[in-house]
Amino acid sequence: MNTLTKLVFVLISGLTLSAVLAAPQGFNDVTANLMDANKDGMITKEEYMKHSNDMAAWEKMDTNKDGMLDANEIKIGFNQK
Repeated sequence: MNTLTKLVFVLISGLTLSAVLAAPQGFNDVTANLMDANKDGMITKEEYMKHSNDMAAWEKMDTNKDGMLDANEIKIGFNQK
């Protein structure tokens, strides 16, 4: 690689890393969409456990204890976590 190519690579890598570090951490809409494997708008306990083992958070978010997070539980729970 020539010097200019290396410099461009380093600059792009730094910008990408900055964007990742600046992104909100924890649960958010992106995380919820990723967890919702079948895209039905609900997150089952099984879908959740593929991405997190934080069962205390699950218990807190699943307010009606039906084993699924509906849109309201996702919105409220993810904001409170």
